[in-house]
Amino acid sequence: MLTFLSVVPVVLATGLIAWVVYLAKEQQIGPNTVRALAILCSAGLLAMLVSDWPTTWASSFWGDHGVLTSIINTVLFVGIGFLVYEDGELRAQARLDSSLTAAGLGGIVDHVVDVEVALGLLSAPSPPDAQGWPGWQDDGQPLRWLREHREWLHRDQAGATRDPRRRPVELPDEAVGAAWRHELVDQCVRRLLAAIRDWAPVINSSRNGTRVLIALAELRKDLMELSAMLHVDDPAAVALLASLRQRTRLLAYFLESMSGARPLRPEVLTTFEPLSRTDAALDWAADPSGKDMFGREWTRALETAQAALRSGR
Repeated sequence: MLTFLSVVPVVLATGLIAWVVYLAKEQQIGPNTVRALAILCSAGLLAMLVSDWPTTWASSFWGDHGVLTSIINTVLFVGIGFLVYEDGELRAQARLDSSLTAAGLGGIVDHVVDVEVALGLLSAPSPPDAQGWPGWQDDGQPLRWLREHREWLHRDQAGATRDPRRRPVELPDEAVGAAWRHELVDQCVRRLLAAIRDWAPVINSSRNGTRVLIALAELRKDLMELSAMLHVDDPAAVALLASLRQRTRLLAYFLESMSGARPLRPEVLTTFEPLSRTDAALDWAADPSGKDMFGREWTRALETAQAALRSGR
């Protein structure tokens, strides 16, 4: 019985180290915690060695339980090696996030802002040329025509009546089957693909940067689903449009903040108005696991950005 009871803590410790390894790999714990755990594993290994030699007070126990001794040695050695490596890796990732990845995030913001503007135009009864953007169907880069009246998108403009993002989420009755809406959604998809193509080489060297690319890919997927819904009278289309507009606004604000831009560029809105401000967390995708997309520090920053948009600060 005593031998069995002595094995239980070892099994629990092994499971704990495995869980810590997973959390460290997913950036759910910080470098200081990882370093402290590496020191703890080192202290445990040192205590085991000292208890066998030169003190010998536990040498008979280790000698009588060879399998248990091997397991403990292996767990502590692996724990030390991986945690020391992961400590350096986390610090390298933090340096990337604060420098190279931050620069790339600033370049993605314009793409996300343009997509939300185009989504706002979907709620209008007439195509973009009737709203002041002629030539929106001309050949060229998708949504490039939104550069014509950039001042309309400034958050501090009087009344902000020309900014399509200030329009409530709705789809007029004639929206079903309207060719211009499908064209607009298609340009949104291509604009996001351009962001992934242009900035992936810059930001995919960090884990959080890669997760930003995943967030863009999830938006692209849902945009394609919205396009399919617009072909039929699907009541879920309005809810999906609202979700896309919320997510693009939050992503633009979040990426601009993480890029280190101070103050935020005038095209980035700082409130969810007139979108509904639910207390529920926004999922990046239909899969609820989207809330765990970023590492711990970035998740906190994302929650801070969401709170700021809700309060309109």
